[in-house]
Amino acid sequence: MPAILMQRRIPFLAGHRQAGQRVYCTAIALLLILSEIFSSNIQSTLPEFCRLARMILTGLGLALLVIKCAFLTRYDNRLQGGIAAAAALYAAAAGAHGGDTWFLLAILVGLGAKGVDLRRALQVYVCVGFAGIVLVQLLHYTTPLVPFNVYARNWDYGYGHYNGYGSRLLGVFFAWSWLRWPKLRWYDWCLLVATALYTLLVPQCRGAGGAMLLLLLLFAAQKLLPRFFESVWWHGLVLALYPLLTAFSLVMGYLFDPGASDLTPKLSILNRLFSGRLEIWHHVFWAFDYLHPAEDGAAAWLHSDMPHVVTLLGGFATDSDVHHSIDNTYLALVMNKGLLGAVLVTGVTLFLLWRLCRGKHTGETLLVFALLCYLLMENKMFLVSANPLIMLLPCALLTPKGAPLPVVCPKPDAPANKKHLSHKT
Repeated sequence: MPAILMQRRIPFLAGHRQAGQRVYCTAIALLLILSEIFSSNIQSTLPEFCRLARMILTGLGLALLVIKCAFLTRYDNRLQGGIAAAAALYAAAAGAHGGDTWFLLAILVGLGAKGVDLRRALQVYVCVGFAGIVLVQLLHYTTPLVPFNVYARNWDYGYGHYNGYGSRLLGVFFAWSWLRWPKLRWYDWCLLVATALYTLLVPQCRGAGGAMLLLLLLFAAQKLLPRFFESVWWHGLVLALYPLLTAFSLVMGYLFDPGASDLTPKLSILNRLFSGRLEIWHHVFWAFDYLHPAEDGAAAWLHSDMPHVVTLLGGFATDSDVHHSIDNTYLALVMNKGLLGAVLVTGVTLFLLWRLCRGKHTGETLLVFALLCYLLMENKMFLVSANPLIMLLPCALLTPKGAPLPVVCPKPDAPANKKHLSHKT
């Protein structure tokens, strides 16, 4: 593997941890600028400049992550190097097939997190992410550079849709929560609660705001019942959540019929609670025939014209297209990455959760639990600005058996002043 060759031929470069840290943090900053600023509505007022900026930021971010993974990461054995190479190649192939550039970028962000001090990376994430959101809001309300998207159903806050704004708020919220747990002070609680209420009540992002409140409730419950969150009951619930949410998405989408909602009144109530998402799951994933009305600037179209959504390799675009946009990661995975991709992502996620539970890393299990619930209502698993937890990927793929996992949160029983081990793996 390239990294092994570099260790033998250029020991200084291979062992230069600071270079790897700087390269990784720079890549994170570039990708956040790409998502926070140049994926906003500024694209409609400065199209050529934004297109060039997006190409440069994507190319530089990709190049830096490849350099970090190939030349500035110390793999423990050849198998780890092979796993990293295979994961990157699959991400490139699946991303190209499904038209999902962020899938490749997210996997490289995860792989590149090996050997990185995650606390420093999260500090960069919070600073750049927060600054990007504030800048877009300032431009949105004080200049014509970031206009309102006339096709949005609600005020879009400069991101084309209010849920896009909520996903970026969620990313900063999760990163800050991850950094501060379990040393949350009163001002942390105030800021986090205020952010959650703002997200839920002002842009009215039920998915993002609900996930924020759920995480805060989990934090509070863990303070009151710490033993429960170290028990087999909690770990069993965490491991069962992913398949349960997948099954829920499939079954509810199939059973709910918006054309005869009076036959399933309880599901109609649930559909309203989920902002009409059961109807989306029913029509888009199960491909029931219906005539979509002309709305949001799109012409009417017949749903039966869509190809079958379940294939081995996928390839369906599942975001930013009114014809088959679906607000559910568990269904979008099958459509965009195919059955193969859905099985691989599920397997890696469950293995990650198993290792976190086995190591009793309570903070990370709380965060992943809330994220999985959020993914029931949005398709943002591989958007780096919405999911900083992708940095946990080395815990599943690149940490040898028996070695401490590269996490941020200390175990509940660890001394408060004990230096964390995230940078030693």
